[in-house]
Amino acid sequence: MVKIGFPRDFEEMRKLFPEKEKEMDLFIAAEDTDTSEILGAVRFLYEKEQIDIFEMVMVNQGEQSMAIFDGIIRTLLFKIAQEGCTTLVVHNTPDELKKYFEEHEMEESSGNLIHHDFPAEFFKPCAGCSGK
Repeated sequence: MVKIGFPRDFEEMRKLFPEKEKEMDLFIAAEDTDTSEILGAVRFLYEKEQIDIFEMVMVNQGEQSMAIFDGIIRTLLFKIAQEGCTTLVVHNTPDELKKYFEEHEMEESSGNLIHHDFPAEFFKPCAGCSGK
């Protein structure tokens, strides 16, 4: 089973983000509950109405990895939307993840991917729920 949450201790993240200056940043991670291994993590900061995602690390690749990544991103964005954020900026998007964000109508600007109303995009009702 996979658990997604906000690690309270940087020690869990140190293997993926070894740089000392990242210790004070915020993280969300997916963990395999059977093995206690980190499957992926996102490093981010937010302020006022904007969240900036700076780094995304997925330990494994493939279809299951993308499902876990989607869970991490949606969990993060749901929580941050509750804090009043509406603008999402993704910095340094790895090529294997860029398509994911582009499929959510994010636009490229100054080398970053940006969406000014991410709650409307990431949490719109599915076709079955919206009656279409």
